[in-house]
Amino acid sequence: MNETRPGLPETTLQPLVLASSSPRRRHWLEAMRIPFEIQVPDVDETPLLDEEPGDLVLRLAELKAEVVAQRHPGRWVMAADTTVAVDHHTLNKPVDVEDAVRMLTLIQGRAHQVHTGFCLQRDRDSHSFVDTAQVVFRPLTEAQIRWYVGTREPMDKAGAYAIQGIGALFIEGVEGSFSTVMGLPVERVGELFLRLGLLLPWMGLPR
Repeated sequence: MNETRPGLPETTLQPLVLASSSPRRRHWLEAMRIPFEIQVPDVDETPLLDEEPGDLVLRLAELKAEVVAQRHPGRWVMAADTTVAVDHHTLNKPVDVEDAVRMLTLIQGRAHQVHTGFCLQRDRDSHSFVDTAQVVFRPLTEAQIRWYVGTREPMDKAGAYAIQGIGALFIEGVEGSFSTVMGLPVERVGELFLRLGLLLPWMGLPR
């Protein structure tokens, strides 16, 4: 998929390429008023044997950015990947209803970690990191879990919940960045964009 986001100020710089189909990541770029195009890479997201959650999301973010950057020389490409971890379990997007129920049963009534890997690449110039937040879930009954899964909101979310949606009702607290849980560590990404001068042409901020 290749899509250009309209309605933003004109610039002599080429739009950033977002290597993601996530509506949350689109939202954050639009909020920062950064012109961008979307190109979703086709990569194998299967975890490696004994791969730690933080290593997984960093590897996938870098892989997605690399694949798309090869098609767009001289362009900045942004990619990210998010997963949820509890105990020794890595929770990606549920494959079906019962998998979503399983994930929510694992995380209810306790704390879990959300890891988001980020990569910004232009040719051989690459900047990447992992940001982690801790989320505490309220205790949930099986009936509550199945009701939530029935809304379909969990079905395309890592860990089977959306902190920016109905899932917020089940959260007691967050330690770290709220935006990291949504899928993009905006505080650190914004700092990097400012340092590289990616925000200044459109926002008119003083150097």
